[in-house]
Amino acid sequence: MAYLQAQQIVARACAIAKCPGFIQQGGIYLNMVLEDLWLHRDLKINRVTEFLPVQANNYGPITLPLNYLRTYDLFFQQNNLPYFLHPISIEEWDQEFKDPSIANYPYEFMTTLLDETSAQAANSAGDLYIYPQSSGLITLTHRYMVKQPDITTPETSTVIPWFPDQQYLIKATAAELMTESDDTRQESFRAQCMDMLRTHLIMEGDEQAVVKSVRLDPRRFHSNRTLKPTKITD
Repeated sequence: MAYLQAQQIVARACAIAKCPGFIQQGGIYLNMVLEDLWLHRDLKINRVTEFLPVQANNYGPITLPLNYLRTYDLFFQQNNLPYFLHPISIEEWDQEFKDPSIANYPYEFMTTLLDETSAQAANSAGDLYIYPQSSGLITLTHRYMVKQPDITTPETSTVIPWFPDQQYLIKATAAELMTESDDTRQESFRAQCMDMLRTHLIMEGDEQAVVKSVRLDPRRFHSNRTLKPTKITD
């Protein structure tokens, strides 16, 4: 079956919610449903990879692309061994001792993000910094989640939404429309939507059906408690 256009999804949702004249509201809610998916879920479809060369003796900043939402993981390889960097807050970054004489394999990173207006003006979502400064040239593999743009006037748009589960989009949009019509089925629809989304996430998204291990923070728990987890403590 061919994928439905945004206007077709809105029309079906309005019909299900028994408010067929509310197509403009339906378009707004369709964009809100799609926004919830990219903003709050780590879906594979929204995960991209970029390679960031970092010169020696350099903390950053490294410019983040405009569509950047959040980092999924960040690592580099040295002698075929991967080294993953761990996220820290701006406060933790400020507390790190930064001296030109200190250079090693980086093991932490921090991001600073711009508001939407400033990001558009700068054509960048913000900056990424690493710690400590690298002792040599490295290439970071950066997997990150992206923002998806709104569909312009979805109630009349022929665009096919990026999320492939059309049944979910129709039902979730209808559930939101039921707020407008005081439909008593709303909670039932929302519960059905969560069940549908959970199935999708297990198959393709951020709730993978694999074993997940819980481990202590390697920044504070490692074999030699007096040293940071760098090439010295491998």
